[in-house]
Amino acid sequence: MQELRLEDFDGAIGESWEVEAGERSLPLRLLVAQALPRAMRPEGSFRLEWLGPTDLLLPQGIYPFRRDGGTAEIFIVPIAQTPDGYRYEAVFN
Repeated sequence: MQELRLEDFDGAIGESWEVEAGERSLPLRLLVAQALPRAMRPEGSFRLEWLGPTDLLLPQGIYPFRRDGGTAEIFIVPIAQTPDGYRYEAVFN
């Protein structure tokens, strides 16, 4: 599997990915794609933050994210509950 890079998310802020959660598929909208200092990976370090629906909290774990015919397995952690939905973060360090 190809290592993800921050550039893979260029121009994608505000766009949604379909995430498989058991028997349900739900959209997560990308809110933040931010470079991080002191990269330990050759591809560079970065963080992503998504917003999901209010009716389902995904526990931390690896989920398939699908968009534009491609799929990436991403480890996400819930970081906040807001009136707009649950927020999730993925850190690539």
